[in-house]
Amino acid sequence: MKRNIILFVVLMMSCFVTHASNVELTVSAPQIVGMNQQFRLVFNVKNASAEELQIPDLSAFDILAGPSTSTGKSVSIINGSMTTTTNSAITYILSPKKVGTFTISSARLPHEGKTLVSNAVTIKVVEANQNNASSQGGQSRAQQATNSNISDQDIFIRTEYTKKKVYEQEQIIATIKLYHRGNVSGLNEVNLPEYKGFVAQDIELNDNNRYGDETYNNSRYKTFILKQTVLFPQRAGTLEIEQGSVSVTAQVQNNRRRRGGFFDMDDFFNTYNVNKVVKIPSAKIEVMSLPTEGKPQNFNGAVGSFKMESSINTETLKANEAVTIKLKISGNGNLKFAKIPEFTFPNDFEVYDPKVDTKIKASSSGVSGSKSVEYLAIPRYEGEFTIPAATFSYFDPQKKRYQTLSTGEYVLNVQKGEGGSGSNQVISNYSNKENIKYLGKDIRFINSNNIDLSPKDDFLYGSTTYWMFFICPALLLLVLYIVYRKQAAENANIANVRNKRANKMAKKRLKIAEQHLIAANKSAFYEELLKALSGYISDKLTIPVAELNKDNIEAKLKSSCVSDETTKELLDILDTCEFARYAPVESGNSMETLYEKTIDIISQLEEQVKK
Repeated sequence: MKRNIILFVVLMMSCFVTHASNVELTVSAPQIVGMNQQFRLVFNVKNASAEELQIPDLSAFDILAGPSTSTGKSVSIINGSMTTTTNSAITYILSPKKVGTFTISSARLPHEGKTLVSNAVTIKVVEANQNNASSQGGQSRAQQATNSNISDQDIFIRTEYTKKKVYEQEQIIATIKLYHRGNVSGLNEVNLPEYKGFVAQDIELNDNNRYGDETYNNSRYKTFILKQTVLFPQRAGTLEIEQGSVSVTAQVQNNRRRRGGFFDMDDFFNTYNVNKVVKIPSAKIEVMSLPTEGKPQNFNGAVGSFKMESSINTETLKANEAVTIKLKISGNGNLKFAKIPEFTFPNDFEVYDPKVDTKIKASSSGVSGSKSVEYLAIPRYEGEFTIPAATFSYFDPQKKRYQTLSTGEYVLNVQKGEGGSGSNQVISNYSNKENIKYLGKDIRFINSNNIDLSPKDDFLYGSTTYWMFFICPALLLLVLYIVYRKQAAENANIANVRNKRANKMAKKRLKIAEQHLIAANKSAFYEELLKALSGYISDKLTIPVAELNKDNIEAKLKSSCVSDETTKELLDILDTCEFARYAPVESGNSMETLYEKTIDIISQLEEQVKK
């Protein structure tokens, strides 16, 4: 019986339960705040969902934290009628950027086909000392309690340079390092300085190399390396490295005491994120000119510490056989841009283009590696030949003087080739064309073999020679006509002509891009690199420039049997160039690396694209 009575009461109460029909959207904020002071901007939504809330423009303030959403529900019974009210609070923690009076316009919230509009709020930003006197009227105690700042001793950035007084082309290492004592949860806007007047090569770092602990000014800090770069100054004088900035998000502990209450907004944030803009300090590098005293004539700008070695595969060979000389220069410095010495071969040697293999790596100790060159030549005649020594000069900044390396000369003994090749021939010495040398016998004997004689006045008419005078020109004209027709047909095929000239045009543009690379002209470099690659793709794949896009390029490469790996690398290079043109920022890939990748990808396409 008792259970039935309770059930009846519950059913009767449910008949009177209603939901509040009044829907509200309001905004609250302090009227007066001080510079460098944090405050709360709260959007209160009553009896509606806050998911589609449209926040007004807050660009006049720095957003330190938020949005953070909290919800609550209250139930009231009046005269037997139960009313349920839901409340949502969307909170931002802001900090003013400058002194003045600012108005935050109304927020908007779509609800059941209508749009709720909140009140606008006006905030007066005063100097910090002025706010101390007015804070009692303009802020609550809870709002004052959130005014905690991160000092420049808690978070700052230093740039370490291995040297600040160097010679031209001497490498220095710049390390941009973040120091902090709290918890850093993220990096937002990173504006790293541009190294104008330098050729820069980024050092790839993993997480193990980036993080560390360090004592600075008798305080212990956690450190994070933002970037490490090897710099090569390109001109003498004082080169200024401009200032940069990084927006750091750090966690701040709210140390105020909790207050009682079922739903207290002051207890909601025990810790919150704060954004702080940290400056990257500028610097000045004093660059000294290379000394003129003792400067070798063959010096081509190499600066560092190097060693050179060479070898030859043989010093005794036969005519028409190949001889190979290998030369290797290794060490630390600007080897990548240094000119490799050349061997001077005799004039009667057939010399091929050298094969160059460059292995350069940038690390925390600088740029080091090697350049290997392989020279191939073929002597056509027998004799003894001398190949003079090759020399390489560089400036050593540690010893402050020029150094010259030499390979030593090679003497080749070229013997008579098979089948009499290279014998009884007149040749010229490689050093002087006027010096004539006879090989073989220098006295010719009278021919004693059978000799065909013809009458003195025998006429040419009717002979084989006579008819050959007519047949040979006719055959020559026929051959020329066939060649001409074939060439005309090929030129008529525009696609074929463009395919043939693709590589040639790309090489011309890449040479221009290389000049911009050496001059550290980023914008022009990326633009010329993009032109070279786009022009090559357009000519090679017969795609009009107006129709060059990822889909067309990818489809054309696939139909030409180009590998997926090559296609992906090509599209990545195009994306990098296009992004760097309109939003030039530092990336994982340096300009030099991108230039080498472009040359490599064109070589791969030359091999893989079917004609």
